[in-house]
Amino acid sequence: MKSGKNFYLPMEPRQRDELRIAMETQFRYKFYNSTEFPFLHSIGVNHIIQGFEAPDELGYIGALHLWWAPDESDIVYDKPRKFKVIGTWHGEWLDRPEEAVELAIQIQANRPYNEDKLIEVAIRHAKKMANLSVKKMVKDALEKEDEPDLLN
Repeated sequence: MKSGKNFYLPMEPRQRDELRIAMETQFRYKFYNSTEFPFLHSIGVNHIIQGFEAPDELGYIGALHLWWAPDESDIVYDKPRKFKVIGTWHGEWLDRPEEAVELAIQIQANRPYNEDKLIEVAIRHAKKMANLSVKKMVKDALEKEDEPDLLN
């Protein structure tokens, strides 16, 4: 029977490392070019965890954990944006899916607010706004029915 680590990483370490470099490069490229990228850390998104799996017999490549740190960086951008980026997205690879889940639980537990309660409040607010919108539509429809048709 294979050990836990080999079960998730059946490929050779060199092959795994090459795949990780390729996956991280591609992921960071798409991530950095996204519209929301410059604003993520300012809205509290300072950890990104993304799992990668290779097709068929290669298996699990790993989970990439990126975290934002507000330090100065020497990164030079090809296409600088209007906003000067202060900080760096650091990265590490996790070998097992369980490590990624444990890390996500730890990150959530360390937040100064309860994400579940925030989501609950947002859902309640969305329902309230939807109900108000429906009530307005019904009221407008009833008022339209009450208006007499004018004949010319």
